[in-house]
Amino acid sequence: MDVISGRKLDKSASGLRMIPVSDTFACPFALSEPMWVSDKECTACVSCDKSFDFFNRKHHCRRCGKCFCDRCCQHVLALKRMYFVDPVRQCYECAVISKVEMEFYDKCLKILMSECEFTIKDDIQDKSFGKAKCCLSNDNRKLLHSFPRSSTSMSDSPKLIILSKIVWVNFMTDTSNTKSQKVVTCVSIKFKDAEDSAVLHQQTYESVDKMAAPWLSSFKRAMKYLFEARGDDESSA
Repeated sequence: MDVISGRKLDKSASGLRMIPVSDTFACPFALSEPMWVSDKECTACVSCDKSFDFFNRKHHCRRCGKCFCDRCCQHVLALKRMYFVDPVRQCYECAVISKVEMEFYDKCLKILMSECEFTIKDDIQDKSFGKAKCCLSNDNRKLLHSFPRSSTSMSDSPKLIILSKIVWVNFMTDTSNTKSQKVVTCVSIKFKDAEDSAVLHQQTYESVDKMAAPWLSSFKRAMKYLFEARGDDESSA
């Protein structure tokens, strides 16, 4: 077990996975490993409808759990959202989705873990915290803040945001100087208190300059995967 990350190696019919030892260490974007369709129920490939026999063997897609022939399930790709250590076999439709997610893990998460400056406001108390740098923690579970020269005390700083406790987000765009192309310039986040889930907070992050656009765009995508992982309506993001 990896004590630092709170994960342990798990072996199943699908392959090796580094799964969290508890919800505390779970990735907020993670998806549950699907149940495989029973071999008794798999008589033909669900894609091409070719019957299974000694020569046409059945294969389970690790992402959806359905049965396919070798030709229709030949893609071997990374599937980080299910904690797989190595690339795993997937059907064509699932492979398309996984390729898009690989871009998120390889590109967007790196952007989010880099600091970006915002003007932060407490929407409920109508109080501004001024400018601060914000970034996603290395374990992808928290939104961290840092102020220059410790100018803000703990009692007068933005609340810590744990991604799993976010209940609602609203992204605002500006098209005034981008030839009608929508650019995200601000995000408002409603979330549960880290200590008391009955208490809600809401903070708004407004970009200071154009450099924040890629960060906010990546955060919007992260919220899509967050709500998807929880089974919430995508329109929440």
